[in-house]
Amino acid sequence: MLDTVLGIPLHPLVVHAVVVLAPLTALLLVLFAVSARFRAWSGLLTPVVATLTLVLSPIATQSGETLQERVPESNLVHEHAEIGDTLPWVLLLATAAAWLMWWFWRREAAQLPPAAGSTGGPAAGATDGGTRGGASTLFRVLAVAGVLVAVGLAVDVTLVGHSGAQAVWSQVGSQPAPAGEGGEDG
Repeated sequence: MLDTVLGIPLHPLVVHAVVVLAPLTALLLVLFAVSARFRAWSGLLTPVVATLTLVLSPIATQSGETLQERVPESNLVHEHAEIGDTLPWVLLLATAAAWLMWWFWRREAAQLPPAAGSTGGPAAGATDGGTRGGASTLFRVLAVAGVLVAVGLAVDVTLVGHSGAQAVWSQVGSQPAPAGEGGEDG
């Protein structure tokens, strides 16, 4: 696997994309689950962002394993690698939840007759969750599962990111700042 880009390890480059997209995926999942207006506006946004994040996740994991071979062995790096191995699986659940919620929402919306004055389509008459009487029981169950997966994703990406930051920066934070450069005396 490619492990550097212009002399910079690939891992921190890809990780920054995952660190932005994973919390965004969690937020979009929650919004899609709880807001019919958001579902009507966003369409495929939630499952597409989840899928992109899922695709980048194994690249981050593999490039991290490659980088791990190039850095000195430490407990912090080992802990980060162990925690990081869970993220692709949590993202797989989040992506499945996003696509299932989207599919059931579209299916329910397509079964409705168009609302008066609308042009039809999946959002027509779907401002209350996809059915005029509210979201179906199945969609509600998927929405609850989606919110739970989103919370799990947010927690997991936070733990992975925190352990990675500790592995990279713990030695820097323990060093005193050079005199006249940044300290409180400033």
